[in-house]
Amino acid sequence: MATSLYLITNSKLTGNETQSDWERIVNELQHLNMNTGDWKYIVEEESEDEPFSVDFYGDFNIEPRLLSNIGIISTIYKYRLIYETRDYPWIIESFRKDLYNIVKIIGGTEVIYLADNGCDKLSGYLDMVWDYYLSYEDIKQKMIEEFGQPKTDYAKLDYHKLDYHKIDEFFCDDFSDYA
Repeated sequence: MATSLYLITNSKLTGNETQSDWERIVNELQHLNMNTGDWKYIVEEESEDEPFSVDFYGDFNIEPRLLSNIGIISTIYKYRLIYETRDYPWIIESFRKDLYNIVKIIGGTEVIYLADNGCDKLSGYLDMVWDYYLSYEDIKQKMIEEFGQPKTDYAKLDYHKLDYHKIDEFFCDDFSDYA
């Protein structure tokens, strides 16, 4: 079974940003040289169904979206990526380096890994973001209440024990080894 990998981050909008802020972020993302192509952004005005948000996108494997109280990051990867570090450590390190650089540019310091509807418990937290726009801090606290303290060491995750229907942990990366 495969399920898509999403991340949430503690980056958020202040409400005081201007077009020059979005252009600065796009310029900094462009300098990462992650791939060929250009970064772009789109501002989604608040509506009855959706809050104000800014999406940063391009031909890349990581695309962040900022809301007033959380950052959401979509990826092309499957959730199992973080569990495969023993067999493919260079893949996760390349991913983490790109992720760290992006999160830093958009104002965050850490991420929590979530999964889509192919994963029973973690997808519920992703739904809290998409459906209820809960803050990063609220979601992290709810996850701690359900799972206990987050896992923080990729080397301790075992792909052979990954069961999408019985996940009893969550993973948080504060990038402390990059600071």
